[in-house]
Amino acid sequence: MSGMTQRSGKRRVFDLLRTEGGISRAALSQRCGLTRPAVSAIVDELVREGLVVEAGRGDSNGGKRPILLRVAPGSRCAVGVDLGDDYLIRGVLCDCACAVLSSAELEYVNSYEKIIEVTAKLVKMLIARAPGSRVEGVGVALSGVVDVEANDLAGSSTLDIPPRSGFAGQLEKAAGVPVILERRPNAAALAEALFGAGKPYESIVYLTSGRGVGAGIFIDGGIYRGRSGAAGEIGLLRLPGGGRVEETARPSAVAAAFSRLKGRECSFDEFLKACAQGDPDAESLARLNAEQMAFAAETAANLFDPEAIILGGRALEFGDAWFDCFKKTFEHDSAARSVGGRIAVERSRFGSSGVAVGGAQVVLERCIK
Repeated sequence: MSGMTQRSGKRRVFDLLRTEGGISRAALSQRCGLTRPAVSAIVDELVREGLVVEAGRGDSNGGKRPILLRVAPGSRCAVGVDLGDDYLIRGVLCDCACAVLSSAELEYVNSYEKIIEVTAKLVKMLIARAPGSRVEGVGVALSGVVDVEANDLAGSSTLDIPPRSGFAGQLEKAAGVPVILERRPNAAALAEALFGAGKPYESIVYLTSGRGVGAGIFIDGGIYRGRSGAAGEIGLLRLPGGGRVEETARPSAVAAAFSRLKGRECSFDEFLKACAQGDPDAESLARLNAEQMAFAAETAANLFDPEAIILGGRALEFGDAWFDCFKKTFEHDSAARSVGGRIAVERSRFGSSGVAVGGAQVVLERCIK
């Protein structure tokens, strides 16, 4: 059963309005598979709730010009938090139509108490910037595996948050608003699927690199999490030459490899600068990284057969030559291309803000049942 048929009529209408906007009742009826009277009743209810407003009139097809509808800007908001950087916690205040109303970031120390303290401070800061808007809650996208049913972190190799420690509940007490947890790649995949580079496609795999390498899988109108919430942990794949993708393809590993070649300590930013200047060692490592990431993407494509691969995270900082190498390698080697047709390769629309934006949308997805 598809994601469309699983959702209520009200949810289908609202989802289409929030991702498209400027749609008439007749178009909503056609695209949602509902009768016009049913759509009119749903729209009237959404208008009474302050969620939908009229957006002018559309073009006439010979009769009266139709009234167009859209989600009311700022009517419902959520805070999205990206908890995955080594030094910064990033947040956005976002509305149902994915307009970023405010953003902020704070430095933090990677300890359980400080993570709660700084995240709560960031959340309160952003909520204070939403006068007149109803803030539905906070979506925290974090590094690790999330037990969605329990709304708890099942485990993280990078954050000092003990497994199943009730992190969401502790943050709710500190921030004063409901908290929903999600994996970082899943949150970014949701943002891209609803509003970004993945919007034209029914199914996508979002591939990212940062502190690790991971993937978010969006199929049949929603995030695919697998049995335990660990679907998309693609960094654990073993490369043909040995080693795992995450161990060799994440930015810190690339910087370490570059340091060994140069005989001195080099940061990832120094590596990127060397790439831009045409340093042969840096260019060679960038090509290798593109091939390794393409291997991960090929594996995901062969397993899930998506319409598109969306690339995000720090991988895009490698530049156009890296992207071209990734795309060429992926399109040449992907078995899915020969079986099911060409799989598109796209850059993330949201870039570094995608995880936080997705965190907000995780909350706003639940605004309408």
